[in-house]
Amino acid sequence: MPKAVRRIEWPTLGLIILCYALWLSVGLLLYPVQPILSAILFPIVIAFHSSLQHEVLHGHPTRNRVINELLVFVPVGLFIPYRRYRANHLRHHTDERLTDPYDDPESYYRALADWQRLPKVFKSLLNWNNTFLGRLTIGPALTIIGFPLSEIARVKSDPKIQKA
Repeated sequence: MPKAVRRIEWPTLGLIILCYALWLSVGLLLYPVQPILSAILFPIVIAFHSSLQHEVLHGHPTRNRVINELLVFVPVGLFIPYRRYRANHLRHHTDERLTDPYDDPESYYRALADWQRLPKVFKSLLNWNNTFLGRLTIGPALTIIGFPLSEIARVKSDPKIQKA
């Protein structure tokens, strides 16, 4: 077997194919006959795809970034563009700033002064989101709402983007 073929992580590639097959099956075959079941299954498929995007940005299933991106560029979740997610996530792995509420884009921590200024309802939402059930129930909604808000704030505060 050629060395390039051995370097492909076949189980991961198989999961990517399975994910798209599930996405198409739920959308094209199941939805017309079982829309409620489809509405339950779609978030699971989207989470599955997001997990695969995470694997790809860390160099799986191949060592070729272009090939990997081609494997997951279809926006199954339609919420966060892959390259923006990739940039944020890799910034998150800057270890000396990991969990810093200002520098880590994936931190769930808040600086004390920021936390104290939050309304009680937001504190309750964030506390619930810091539980396992919270991440499953409201976590996706908070991400979907928070992502465009953080992008707007980033554009407003970055002079390089404003000049473009």
